[in-house]
Amino acid sequence: MSTQIPLVCSSQRASDARLRGNWFSHRHAFTNPLATAAAILTTTLVLACSAAQAQQPAQGQPTAATKAAPKAEPVPAPGTQTFNTVITKLKAGKQIFCNTIVEPDLEAAKKACEGQDYIWIEMQHSTLTWRETQNLIEVIAAAGCIPFVRVPSANVGDIQKATDAGALGIIIPMVSTVEEARNAVMFAKFPVGNRESPNTKPWGHRSSGNNRATAIWGRGYPTNANNNIMIMIQIENPAGVGMLDTILDEVDGIDIVMVASNDFGIQAGDRDGSASYNAREKLVRESVLAHGKVLAGPSSWQTRSSYTLFQGRKTATDTGYEKR
Repeated sequence: MSTQIPLVCSSQRASDARLRGNWFSHRHAFTNPLATAAAILTTTLVLACSAAQAQQPAQGQPTAATKAAPKAEPVPAPGTQTFNTVITKLKAGKQIFCNTIVEPDLEAAKKACEGQDYIWIEMQHSTLTWRETQNLIEVIAAAGCIPFVRVPSANVGDIQKATDAGALGIIIPMVSTVEEARNAVMFAKFPVGNRESPNTKPWGHRSSGNNRATAIWGRGYPTNANNNIMIMIQIENPAGVGMLDTILDEVDGIDIVMVASNDFGIQAGDRDGSASYNAREKLVRESVLAHGKVLAGPSSWQTRSSYTLFQGRKTATDTGYEKR
């Protein structure tokens, strides 16, 4: 004789079966092997049905499989996104100021961002490591400020590290040759990328790889980096003054030219205010304006005609470097 057990689960029938199974099991557990087997099978099926019912969603509620996946935001098209607010402020005709950082103190860096447009991270005349600079860049960007890095020279290693860490300004000191200026652009800008959807010009030879910049500036960073990273060259000696017209004629992608006021005099043996100094400054100023570039200097020059971007705070009267 076989026992037929219906495989239908409902709350009432499961309850009845559970009562019958419990009674049957206790009554015949040691006297009727067949009954014991039937009781065990009944109880097992009851528990299975109960578990299945517990896992079923309430009526009208979507299951995980039927829930609609969130739609990903489209990646901005190349050249359509500006996340460097220094660019937007300059286009609006505003003067741009900064604080200069030479120490790895992150809390001090956050404080330094208050009221400033960008932060000048000094790696030419400091002992900051690249790991420390990377951390500074993240804090500065999170504070709503734009990180610029002055690298020691126009070399691929320093420029690539600065851009990969998220810097949106690359400052090249002591520029006096076309090659130095061209390297600054080539190492900071991505190549064409995809001919069907090319990166913004000017194109360079910056290599592609994992970096912090995308995490900081968003998914549109790779195809919009070229139109957000600003290149600043510093003119600090008579050779640079003499080559500036040629540099700006031949190198596409220079955004800012700074008269580095201290070395501008030290390298030539004179000082701001002297006739020779003023004559060289005039040559630089006229060349920069003729080529449509941003003219930069120390914050103490903020009242001089045509200067719009400065190293130093608006309230500062000099760059903070020792005067000689």
